[in-house]
Amino acid sequence: MKVLLEKELKSNWRSFRYPAFLLVILFFALLDPLMLRYMNEILGYFATGLEITMPEPTPQDAIFSFLSDVSQIGIFVLIFASMGSVAREKETGVTGWLLSKPISRWQYLLAKVIILYLLIIAGIFACSTLAYLYTTSLIDQPPMAESALATFNLVIFTLLIATLTVALSTVLKSPLQAGGITLLIFFLSGIINMLIADSAAANYYPNTLLSQMKPLLDGTATAADSAGPLGVTIFLIALLVILSGFRFSRMEL
Repeated sequence: MKVLLEKELKSNWRSFRYPAFLLVILFFALLDPLMLRYMNEILGYFATGLEITMPEPTPQDAIFSFLSDVSQIGIFVLIFASMGSVAREKETGVTGWLLSKPISRWQYLLAKVIILYLLIIAGIFACSTLAYLYTTSLIDQPPMAESALATFNLVIFTLLIATLTVALSTVLKSPLQAGGITLLIFFLSGIINMLIADSAAANYYPNTLLSQMKPLLDGTATAADSAGPLGVTIFLIALLVILSGFRFSRMEL
């Protein structure tokens, strides 16, 4: 298993798929606090002769801006980075070659999932910490516990989308099919989230984890408010891994 984990990490690092995701979220961690801090000055520079005044940014605004960008553009990049995790190797014959050795299909799939999860967890929390420190130096210190909870919500939701992408990459024939269907589900889930926002269903809907980020930062919500969608999201992550694993174990390569 250790050899598989090392192979997965090295191959994805050399192909620049996972570093691309890390660079994108690092970019937002550095840009968003800076943009909010100097927004009035930037608008004043370009709007000559006009008086445009924006509200003074709060540290919570800066952290939310970073988390919001990652929850949209960051996840978008992650889908493209991981959509070929299994499907591309099936196309090139790498999967068949690896499985001809004393490696089980479950080990092969779990190695990919573990490396992807570690990348997401470490990457988002590290960049969120950087955004937190940068915001503190530019604006003021954001609330630490609330920032950590909001980041945790984002991490769990991102793990769900990543798991869906890998699951589809496992059972479908091409990376484009896996990526396209994941993107469609991602966008549709956002639309559904808006439609059910005021209903009881929102208490168990995964996208509510993203909707709760701003209230958590503002102190108007607590960790208990995210318990329902958190439990459902973790259940869906486990279910996707198990179903895709069983399907993969019975596929002809």
